[in-house]
Amino acid sequence: MDSGVVFLIFTCFSVVGSEIHTLEYIYTALSKPVEVPGVYEFTAMGILDNEQIDYYNSKDKTKIPRQTWMSERLDDNYWDKGTSSRKSKEQWFKVNVEILMNRMNHNYSGLHVLQWRHGCQGEPQPDGTLAFRDGFDQYSYDGGDFLSFDPGHLQWVAPVSQAVPTKMKWDHSQTLNQYTEGYLKRECMDWLSKFMGYGEKDLKNQSAPGVYSRAKTTKTPGKVILHCLATGLHTRDVEVDIYRNDDHMTEADGVTSTGIRPSEFSADGTIAKTYQLKKSIEILKSDLDIYRYKVTYRGDVTAAGKWEPESDQVTMIAIVVALVLLICCIVAIVAVFLVLRYKKKVTSSRSSTTTDKELETQPLENGEPNGTCIPEAENLMHPNGEPNGTSIPEAEKLMQPNGTDFLTRHYIKLWQPIIRLQSAVVNNVDFTLQWYLRTELNPFRTPD
Repeated sequence: MDSGVVFLIFTCFSVVGSEIHTLEYIYTALSKPVEVPGVYEFTAMGILDNEQIDYYNSKDKTKIPRQTWMSERLDDNYWDKGTSSRKSKEQWFKVNVEILMNRMNHNYSGLHVLQWRHGCQGEPQPDGTLAFRDGFDQYSYDGGDFLSFDPGHLQWVAPVSQAVPTKMKWDHSQTLNQYTEGYLKRECMDWLSKFMGYGEKDLKNQSAPGVYSRAKTTKTPGKVILHCLATGLHTRDVEVDIYRNDDHMTEADGVTSTGIRPSEFSADGTIAKTYQLKKSIEILKSDLDIYRYKVTYRGDVTAAGKWEPESDQVTMIAIVVALVLLICCIVAIVAVFLVLRYKKKVTSSRSSTTTDKELETQPLENGEPNGTCIPEAENLMHPNGEPNGTSIPEAEKLMQPNGTDFLTRHYIKLWQPIIRLQSAVVNNVDFTLQWYLRTELNPFRTPD
């Protein structure tokens, strides 16, 4: 049996009408592991009116809530006991799936599935309580009925010969049959009523679902697609119907459906908080007036009406808004570009000025001139512009550590700061100093 059949088995159980409430538990055991994501050797889940309320698998081995109100209303003791119970059932299934394989003469090379489904159905009463309507306790093997309990006659029904030995053994124990009947009619109904009360209180605090309809123009001239979306649903109990006059449209008439799917999850991503359902149909634009929709949620008609045609004015407004937004984006991009370009120019100019000033104010390091030549040269002159008697050799000594001819050996390195010195004091320095700058420190002149 391939994995696709396994998924079919998971969903083949009955669907209950909205007037009848059902609580059921489904256990599934595989004869061997399968390499399919999300499919485990053993799984168990509780389902209330087709909504999963708790879950357990053989990998995580923990019973967890699937509804927010389950986690809020039931304490840790409930979940701890539930985990212990599921672990015990996991071992029971592991043993019994092998027993059935031997009884069916099946080898271990194939994949085989044993399932157990039990639960109860309750019908609402005028006083708000639930009355027992039906109970079920069923076993299936490889997707076929194997054994089921008849609560009316307190006995087991064996549809296949391989199940007869088990039927005879269980029927022989009246205690087992009476316990099964008591569980279905009393304990299961108590939990059903309790869970329904928890869920109803939670639903009353929730906002109403949203219904959105739209007639969208298609690329095909003269046709439109009608969409009807119901979203923000807190249960799966929803129907979206499309009518042509009084005729109910189905898939055979071209109706497409997304199916009921989660639209919002809990913070940890494990619980679906809300659901949504959308149905669509493509029709002639001229037939728009004869189509209508109806949304039924939890047995009540939530919304009903007709689709409004797309207005040319609305389309024109949308185009104008789009153009305005496009122009604004272009203007913003150009403005940002110009501002950045301007800042780049200003930064470059300031950087150049700052560099020159820094060179003029840095102190001498190891006797090497690095831009402080201007103040030193100005010291050679009187404040009134006359020479103060300091000769050229004295100026050289300012540049000569330990008396060595530092200027001569480093004339190339000194060239740029000395040229700046020349331009700065050209109006005050005498002819002798000018001659010295032009000859002794000329970068193209070979030193003596």
